[in-house]
Amino acid sequence: MQMKQQRKTEVLFGWVLAFWLSSVVNSESKVELRTSAEVKAQCDQNVALQCDIISSRPLKIILFSWVDSREMKELCVVNATGVFPSPGVLCDNTNNRLTLTLTRVMPSIQSNYVCKLRSNLSITAASTTVTLQECLRTSEHKVFQNESKVECQFFGVYPEGRVHWFLGSENITESASTESQQDEEGLFNIRSTLPTQAGTEPYNCSLWTPSSGTYSSHKLLPYSRGEDRISSGTRTRSRLLWVFILVGLIIIT
Repeated sequence: MQMKQQRKTEVLFGWVLAFWLSSVVNSESKVELRTSAEVKAQCDQNVALQCDIISSRPLKIILFSWVDSREMKELCVVNATGVFPSPGVLCDNTNNRLTLTLTRVMPSIQSNYVCKLRSNLSITAASTTVTLQECLRTSEHKVFQNESKVECQFFGVYPEGRVHWFLGSENITESASTESQQDEEGLFNIRSTLPTQAGTEPYNCSLWTPSSGTYSSHKLLPYSRGEDRISSGTRTRSRLLWVFILVGLIIIT
């Protein structure tokens, strides 16, 4: 009976010792990947995503890569033979840091990018979410020759905005006609046309971005209305006519 009890104690001690040794080995060979949780990029600029290997022991890299999870596409691949970038990106692997550089970023690059590592010690992964800040490449306004309407155009807008029109302090957006088209890069081109109205104040054409609740562009268009200019010219000619009549009367008398 005593021998059996001793045997059980030895077996239990053996399991405890094995578990402890396993924990020590695992803790010593712990490998992590360190990335930024989120990166905000600017339009037409390059953005670099970094992935650092944190390991308490030397390791052998079998596969180290950056993957676009939306497209399920490997963008940077590091293996025993070298570093292999996909077209349109730059890759650099230095001191256990894999850097993926996305060039001339556009809305279409917004995604979750996953850094993956397979080594002789472990398999692990970490991710970075890339989002794009507001974009506005160019804007312009036109006053048509017949002066019956004015137009504002905004090119390369992201996210999609709304055009607001003001005449002085009065919001007259409801009178405008606006259309928006998205290009292959994910940017929007917006055109808004407004019939001219009576008044003497300039038109204010502004691009409103709902996501941020701000105006990103303002355009003041000089007031112009054909019939008002004609009326003004008629009044001027009438005044000149009266001046000539008065001068003639003075000369006669």
